[in-house]
This record gives sequence, structure tokens and C-alpha cells, in this order.
Amino acid sequence: MSANHIQLITDSTAYLSVSRLRELGIISLPIVAEANGRYFMYDQQTDEHLDLLREMELSRARISIVGPSPDDFRAVFHRTLYRTNKMLVILSSSYLSPVMRNARIAARDFMGRCDITILDSRTISVGLGLLVARAGEMLQEGIYSLPDVVKQIRGMIPRIYVVMISHTLDYVYRSGKLSATQAILGSMLKIHPYLLVEDGDITPLEKSRKPEKALDKLVEFASEFTRFQKLVIFQSGAEPTEEALMLKSRLEQLRPNREFPIIAYDPILASHIGPEGVGMVIYEGVWH
Repeated sequence: MSANHIQLITDSTAYLSVSRLRELGIISLPIVAEANGRYFMYDQQTDEHLDLLREMELSRARISIVGPSPDDFRAVFHRTLYRTNKMLVILSSSYLSPVMRNARIAARDFMGRCDITILDSRTISVGLGLLVARAGEMLQEGIYSLPDVVKQIRGMIPRIYVVMISHTLDYVYRSGKLSATQAILGSMLKIHPYLLVEDGDITPLEKSRKPEKALDKLVEFASEFTRFQKLVIFQSGAEPTEEALMLKSRLEQLRPNREFPIIAYDPILASHIGPEGVGMVIYEGVWH
């Protein structure tokens, strides 16, 4: 590899296939979640996050994101140094897990030895995957400087939207998005919160008494886009739920001839919305 090579590094919430990661030369660090004393590793090759979602459903376990740890990042930075001293690290939103903080802690040990640029994607899942893939494409072309790549990625971030609904309040409360009073009252009234990732953090926007009303909010949000480059539905579990299929059907009525893939959401999203949620990632794209 040339001295000018820049190694791209991300975490496994970036929704990309193993072949795509390999094709673009991207290093992806697995997310590790802890629940009831068990550890679940999530990467592009395993489906342990499905076991985690089942565990959450059965026991309402509290979820902690414990990896990648600072030591995990140090190990990757150290190995990368044998090939290049330039790294671009694009990670899931710093507001949703300790992953970004852990990377920054690790990077301090390499100051003066290499150039590590750490970028907060302010998003997650498919949104992060889109950013990382674009950065990988630009770096592979070999004609863009690191500032060019960072500028392009930062320009894409405000065009990525994540909206979701949750059918349980305990995880939304534990993640600090609801007060104790709101959570108790919401549980009594069987509220289904409608949430948006805004500036990297999850914000409750509205609370519906009926799940179908909450679903209406997702469809309404999608209908506000005259056009978009990508829309992916995320839900809990490998097999599409009835609710996810209903959302897909309504989106297809709204935008015929468009593809709306359904995927299982990752442990970081699960730690905030619990095992009974559904949502969408929309990339508006850049239009000329």
C-alpha cells in the first residue's frame, strides 16, 4: 500500500455486506452488547443480535453496549499502523452509545504517531452504511484528499433521516428519552411513542394511544419526501413482522415501483427502543 493510503474504519451497525466491506477495504469492529450477564456480538457475519432481541423480549433485560472498547480500537489502530499512518474512523452516533467515546480514548495513545480522523455520523444502521460506503468509494478512487472525503460525508449527514415507533416504554425510559412520570403515565395509557433521530440523538415527537396511529406517523413522514434515493424499514427479528409488512405495503402504495427492504435492527437501536419497534431510514440523496 502507498504511504498515502487512508484506512477506513467503522463499527458493525454500518449496514453493509461482508463482500462490500471487503471490496472497499473497510475494517468494521463488532458491536458487543451485554444483557443478564450474557454477551452478544453483532457484526456483518453473525446473527447473535437476533438472540439478543429474543432475550429482551423474554426478560426485559437492561442492555449495555460494552464494545468495541478502547482496547478493541487500540488493537485495530496498532495493526493498521503496519500499513499506513492515516485513518478515517466513521462511527454510529455518539449520542446513542459509548462507541465514539471509546474510539477517541484509544486515539489519544497514537497522537504524534499517526493521523486518525474520527467522524461522528450522527446516525446509525443503513444511514451509517451509506456514509461509510461513499467514503470508501471516494478513497478507492484515489483522487480525493481526506478533507474532500470528510466534507462530502458531512454534507450527506443532514440528508439521512431515522424515524421509529416503539410499543414499549421501558427501554425508551431507560435510555433517558422519557421522564419517570411520562413513562408511568404512558404505560398506564398504553402509549406508543413516535421517535426521530435528530442531530444524532433520539427525540420523542408524539405519543399515540393506538399502534396503527403510530404507524400512520411513519407513512406520513415518508410522504413528505417528493423523492429519495433510499428507504429501508427496520424491525425486531429476522422474519418480517405483520407491522413491518403493513408499513411496506403502505409505502408501496405511496411510491409504486420502489424497493423497500426490511432488515432487523441492531443492538444499539434495540437498547433505546426495545424488542418491539419498527422504523425507517430514509436517505434523501443529493440532487442537482
